Amino acid sequence: MKFSVWLVGRGSRRLIIAMIVAVLVVLDLPVTNRSFAKDAVPFARLDAEFQKSIRPLLSRYCLGCHSTKKKIGELDLEQFTTFAAVRKGTKSWLKVVEMLDNGEMPPKKSAQPTAAQRKTLRTWVDQYLNAEALARAGDPGPVVLRRLNNAEYTFTIRDLTGVPLDPAREFPTEGAAGEGFTNTGNSLVMSPALLRKYLDAGHEIAGHAVLLPTRIDFSPGNSRRDWTDEWLGKIRAFYRQHATVKRLGTPYKGYERLAHLGNAGLLPLEKYFAATLAERKSLAKGSQAIAAVAARRGLNAKYLGLLWSRLNADDRSLLLDDLRARWRTAKPQDAAQLASNVIAWQRGLWTFSSIGLLGRKGSRSRWLEKVSPLLAEQELRLKIPAVKPDPKDKSKPKPAKDQPDKATSTTSSSGRSLVWSSRGSRTSCCGMFSSPPVASRHPTSASIPTGQRSMRPRFACGLPHGSPSGCR
Repeated sequence: MKFSVWLVGRGSRRLIIAMIVAVLVVLDLPVTNRSFAKDAVPFARLDAEFQKSIRPLLSRYCLGCHSTKKKIGELDLEQFTTFAAVRKGTKSWLKVVEMLDNGEMPPKKSAQPTAAQRKTLRTWVDQYLNAEALARAGDPGPVVLRRLNNAEYTFTIRDLTGVPLDPAREFPTEGAAGEGFTNTGNSLVMSPALLRKYLDAGHEIAGHAVLLPTRIDFSPGNSRRDWTDEWLGKIRAFYRQHATVKRLGTPYKGYERLAHLGNAGLLPLEKYFAATLAERKSLAKGSQAIAAVAARRGLNAKYLGLLWSRLNADDRSLLLDDLRARWRTAKPQDAAQLASNVIAWQRGLWTFSSIGLLGRKGSRSRWLEKVSPLLAEQELRLKIPAVKPDPKDKSKPKPAKDQPDKATSTTSSSGRSLVWSSRGSRTSCCGMFSSPPVASRHPTSASIPTGQRSMRPRFACGLPHGSPSGCR
């Protein structure tokens, strides 16, 4: 057996050694324990032997010290007048076995039983205890109605609610029982004061319950504001996985004055365009490839698939045709330029509202709102230089008979300015009028310098001048 141990690995050697030790322990057990059930003596036979042999021995050698009156060592053997009484006092017979084995019973100064009598008493007690153990096999004895200790109660509440609550922080400290454990049933008492603390803890736990349409949830907070902040935190954490975080006033037009309220999320268009440019062959394989690319680059698979499908679609679009043409010839390092082109269109055609401010007083009601690039009214102002009067001409200028209803003039120390207003059917496109300006009583356009007459206002659509997709 030694050779087989050393021929195998270290883990197998430990297992074999453990098996050998177990076998040796079993072989060393007393015969009475291994044949425990086979040697059980019927209670009727034990009763007959008790009345015939055991009780006379007790009366002669034991009751002088262990009677009901003296009861030395807290052991009363006089009470066992019948075998039924014996079965009710099993603990006393355990003491008898201990004292017989130690030679303490009977004392040396008292009358001593013979070796045969001592063996008869010891054998009968052993047979009785074995029979009693078999009769009560599986019976744990008296079970104390116990409660959860402070630690068990706290961990149970945390497991049920999923929230790190501490309901037992106001409970009294628990002491250890004789065994040294704080969860022993005999030491877990319940007082009226502790019961009140349990009720208070229950009210506190109920205050963390959040009633939802389909279930009951629990929150670390116990107020509506805490619950709202918690859910907003979960929403922000979800969007933060696939968004770029900036101050609120940075990306959203019209929210500059609300920058102190926190952060806002922007879709990182440059990363998505870079993925479509660098992974063209992989993305063309289908939805599974798109999901794999998105997971590898930390992007949202749904939006990446949507962007890929729109860039490869063959439908005609005024906005997308130019972007598609640029994208087909672009390289991964051109992703920033493509993203800036899309952002320019976004700012001109849409207004993005912060999700956390939707419904707020003075805020917008929708996350995404359309912005029309067409103007219902446009004014054009041109400076007219002051005309010096001819000293030889002494006649006074006469006002024109037909005054235009949509042209006004203003006079200043530096000169005059003429204002044309375009409304209704007279529309403007990117600041250029579709019809000539109306007549004026002031000097004609011929007297306006050429450079000033060719002035053009800023673009109404909000796009930068010279944008390939914008107005010119």
